[in-house]
Amino acid sequence: MVMKLASRAVAVLLISLSQSAWSGDTSPSPPVGDAQRGADMAKLCTSCHGYQGRSVTSRYPSIAGMDEARFIAGMQALRAGERGHLMASMTRGLSDQDIADLAAYYSQLDPQTQLEPQTQLEPHTQQEPHPEDADASVP
Repeated sequence: MVMKLASRAVAVLLISLSQSAWSGDTSPSPPVGDAQRGADMAKLCTSCHGYQGRSVTSRYPSIAGMDEARFIAGMQALRAGERGHLMASMTRGLSDQDIADLAAYYSQLDPQTQLEPQTQLEPHTQQEPHPEDADASVP
């Protein structure tokens, strides 16, 4: 009787295991990115990569619209110190989930380049009043 219960317990345990355990695949699946969380984190990237990942200088690349897989691979390489000394220190504290969230956010953005900010103000000019703006009581 005890042997039957033990056999059943083992059978139930084996049935409850996931398919990945049966196939021998023990590698964790990559995290799914949360674009909203990535948008919150991206505020730290704006000073170099521009608003919504559209850089205004050639010194820093635009990252808006970048493919998620490419973004993740690049960020992981930077975090590992394989390239980019400044970005290695910027990415050092990021988890795989953080990187996936940033990738989800930047991949959904339009890669259109941002216009250069206007550096010189145009002189104010006096405009002629339009007839429709005129006071009806004045002849």
